[in-house]
Amino acid sequence: MSNKNGLFKNTYRGILNISAKAIGVKRTKELDARIRFGRRLDLDHPTTLADKVSWVELNTDQSIATRLTDKYGVRDFVAQRGLDDILVPLCGGPWNNASEIDFDELPDSFVIKATHGCGMNLLVDDKSGLDIPATRKKLNKWLSEDYPRACIEPHYQNVPRRLYAEEMLKYSNNIVDYKFHCIDGDPKFVLVCSNREESINLSLFDVRWNPLTEHLQNTRITDPLPKSPAALPQMVAAARRLSRGFPFVRVDLYASENKVFFGEMTFSPAAGVFNHFDDAFIREWGKELDLGEYGN
Repeated sequence: MSNKNGLFKNTYRGILNISAKAIGVKRTKELDARIRFGRRLDLDHPTTLADKVSWVELNTDQSIATRLTDKYGVRDFVAQRGLDDILVPLCGGPWNNASEIDFDELPDSFVIKATHGCGMNLLVDDKSGLDIPATRKKLNKWLSEDYPRACIEPHYQNVPRRLYAEEMLKYSNNIVDYKFHCIDGDPKFVLVCSNREESINLSLFDVRWNPLTEHLQNTRITDPLPKSPAALPQMVAAARRLSRGFPFVRVDLYASENKVFFGEMTFSPAAGVFNHFDDAFIREWGKELDLGEYGN
């Protein structure tokens, strides 16, 4: 099944690239949003959050977004913003090929991540049971994957493809992911991802932890809703510091034993289409993102 899925994705990406040359990147972006997510984008007259985030992606300099999308490279930025204490400690890398990894030098448990895509995380609880040849093959497959979908998320094009290893956080197999959506340097709402071992469940809150779950769609909703984390004030402060100076960015954070850890920064979540949120929600938050200074 995975081979069939891979063939379909590659074929679809090829069609998108052909479409971009034939009708332009903007129209192809709108077409892709309709096909994959059932959402109508208006990039000529952007009004919703999805319209505006996609417009920024296609019409502004994305060099900084490229640098900070690099999951290894962004660590320097986090440290420069005075938040090196929330970085998960490294234990290896970066490596350009899985053949460079010396597994004997890694600790008994660790996480290997690819720098350039989504869902490319290998959690190793006990390396004594690890099939190293199979693992190298899997990691190199990640490096070979054309994740960027260059015609609709250009800032991924120049993210270097590398691997690196971090220490495994306690309860990493089922750690909760807090995704702070920030507009003009201000965290506005947080998408909470949990139950990753089975199938991801989502819940949605404002930054005061008032539920907004009625605005979720096309997903499994967490039941019961998670309680406010003890470290919420620290997470909000960290997201605010990291998002300063950007029209929109999602800052992903974790809390392990009441300590905050950095995950990643994402400039076009779900290809900038926000398919998990209903139309009313993205329309309302679109009002908060002013594109005037960007020439729209």
